[in-house]
Amino acid sequence: MRGSRPLSLLLLVLAVIFALAAVFYFTTKTSFLASGPPAIHFKHAIVFTVLTLLAVVAANFARPKSIQA
Repeated sequence: MRGSRPLSLLLLVLAVIFALAAVFYFTTKTSFLASGPPAIHFKHAIVFTVLTLLAVVAANFARPKSIQA
């Protein structure tokens, strides 16, 4: 199976977005996408961190592999 460069790049873009969301939730008191009073939502931050790691790993598997002899 051959890799797909566009899919790999898309997954890397998603990883960056997830990383930004994780930093947002780790550093900001907010009620965005959460119920209750504004607070730092560590569970949301951890979920976005895991999604970042999964997207990076998936991008690694999706990238085209170079053939070396």
